[in-house]
Amino acid sequence: MKQLLLIPFALLLTLIGLFGLVVPVIPGILFLLAALVCLGVAFPSLRRQLEQQPRLKRFFHRLDETRYLGAIPRCKLFFWALLEMVTPGRQRF
Repeated sequence: MKQLLLIPFALLLTLIGLFGLVVPVIPGILFLLAALVCLGVAFPSLRRQLEQQPRLKRFFHRLDETRYLGAIPRCKLFFWALLEMVTPGRQRF
């Protein structure tokens, strides 16, 4: 049942993300990453491959920790974690 909801939602996010790559007002990368995460939740084999990338591994770990939060705090955390994946981290010298 979860896959039936996540797959169309991921396709919608992908379309918005592709549209956002053309239109400068919409952050296309964030929508594409959100679609990738939705597909990772729907398909465990894809999630295992995505977790090999360090930033995505941290993101999935945070997503697992927020399992028992309400919808609004979880959406806020999802947004900030996506934003953290896109922005560059601190550089150590």
